[in-house]
Amino acid sequence: MMKIFISHKKEDELTALKVVHTLTSIGVDAYLDLLDNITADDGEKLTKHIRGKLHECTDVIVILSNNTKKSWWVPFEIGMATEKDMPIANYLISQESLPDYLTYWPRLKSQEDVLKYVEIRNKVSKHIILEKAFNHGYYQRTDGGMSETQRFYQELKKHL
Repeated sequence: MMKIFISHKKEDELTALKVVHTLTSIGVDAYLDLLDNITADDGEKLTKHIRGKLHECTDVIVILSNNTKKSWWVPFEIGMATEKDMPIANYLISQESLPDYLTYWPRLKSQEDVLKYVEIRNKVSKHIILEKAFNHGYYQRTDGGMSETQRFYQELKKHL
């Protein structure tokens, strides 16, 4: 079951809430951290909290704007998700240029793109499950060695 971690800077909370609403309206669970000041002021507690929440999720959508450039935590969350090979997409609030390390992931620009994300993600996951079932549990890769996440990126980018 898909659960999406919404990574954002506090100043972009309204957009993050809209993404959460779009996801939950179609039955997709989403986690948005609205931290209290006690946790936010304790780096160790916050790090443990974020790690724990990321481990509960399957995907990450990063809300990107000019505000993101001032964040220490958004890059940390992206790094954690990358380490776990979690699917990641950037939701762009403005059409500014992205740092090179952020251009690898698919770019969502609207709530409709968020819906495409979920649709394509489910499609790729089901396709892999069917391939495994068809091959009686033995999964023979026919995709040149791409991981499920890489296959998802390839498919989503075709539809955005």
